[in-house]
Amino acid sequence: METIGQILKNAREKKGLSIEELEASTHIVARFIKALENEEFDVLPGEIYVKGFIKNLSDKLSLDAEMVLERYNLQKNGANSEQNLLKNQKNQKKVKEPVVSNKEEIKENTANKEAAVDKDNIKNISNEKAVKNNEEKTIKETNKKNRNINLNNNAETDLLFMAKRDLNKLRRNNNRSIMPNIIVVLAVIVVIAVIVVNRNNILGLFSRNKRQNRNDVEIARNIVDSKAKQNVKVGDIIYFKPLGISATIKFNTIGNVLHININGQDLSFSKSSPIILDLNGNGINDFRISVIEVYDDLATVEMEKLEENQMVNTGYSNEIQTPDINNELYNTNTISTNLLVINGETYIEQDTEKVDIRIEITAKHFVYVRYFIDSNRPATTNLLSGKTLYLEAKDVVMLTIGNAGEVVVKVNGKTINVGASGETVNKTVKWVKNLNDSTRYNLIMSDTK
Repeated sequence: METIGQILKNAREKKGLSIEELEASTHIVARFIKALENEEFDVLPGEIYVKGFIKNLSDKLSLDAEMVLERYNLQKNGANSEQNLLKNQKNQKKVKEPVVSNKEEIKENTANKEAAVDKDNIKNISNEKAVKNNEEKTIKETNKKNRNINLNNNAETDLLFMAKRDLNKLRRNNNRSIMPNIIVVLAVIVVIAVIVVNRNNILGLFSRNKRQNRNDVEIARNIVDSKAKQNVKVGDIIYFKPLGISATIKFNTIGNVLHININGQDLSFSKSSPIILDLNGNGINDFRISVIEVYDDLATVEMEKLEENQMVNTGYSNEIQTPDINNELYNTNTISTNLLVINGETYIEQDTEKVDIRIEITAKHFVYVRYFIDSNRPATTNLLSGKTLYLEAKDVVMLTIGNAGEVVVKVNGKTINVGASGETVNKTVKWVKNLNDSTRYNLIMSDTK
């Protein structure tokens, strides 16, 4: 039967994926994927993360996540059961050895007594009774020794022995009533037995209370690296202070949407919508925090100080400007209505020479924008009310705009309607060759597929 590591590795190789490709698609660190395939569970951060990794990888590799998790539980529990069996066998061997020696002692004593009786030719019945009494005494002493051995190895029996001893003391006390004392002792025995039987649960209750008290305490961490991943829970505080920026981040709630407070400002974000801010106040976004994964009441987040090429990735203009409040962009009547639309594709330019694509995105209210320019890396920004983002590309621009109805978008000077208020849209603006003349192009905006 395949082990959990073999199942995941065979499924990955069957799909032709490398560990690095699997890391990029699942956001699970490569060394954790290797540890799972090699079944090095002690390298992984914890049981909850192991199960989360297995479920995520199973979904990505088209495996039945429930069956893979069940296989993992069976494999892990099987190893524990084998270890427990070995320990029980060792303990049984240790307990049985003294019993064997006691039996030999009984046989030896009995043999000695029988030899003494034979030597004296069983002179009289009283001697025979004496021998018998001595044998019984020896057996009783041996049994007593065995009981003492068992008592040392059994906490419950030890407690019962003490309770019986106390009962005998109470009986010898003639100044007290026997019945109430018996009731008291029995009650003590019951309480002790309950405590002994449930000692693991009681100890677990105290340890859970301690863990809960620790979880209720806010944990503060100082981070000076420019990029860092952290596992967080509700109440945690992170001081992110790489050179040049400073952010105090408190995690208020964790779920599909995380609610946090950054430098006194309440914000929310999710896996699909990171937060991008200008922390040093120079008008350029220099900080990003995003969600990598969420596990019940825990989350893995990534904080990053944006480098200069990540702040605004464009050769047209790297400035976010504030337009005049009376600018025509704020007049919804200026949105173009005479553009040709075929099968959901809007033709911005038709049968023309290819030039640079220039896009202006102006925010009426706070909006989130993510964009790809040609083959460059993606970049993100949060536009405040009245701010304009300028982008320039040679062939293609891919946009994701949150709250699309609250932006005014111009492409090569033409105002385009991209969506409604509260709607998140994904658009692609690109040059496409004219079917009738390969030297001419059409500039088209369509939904990103």
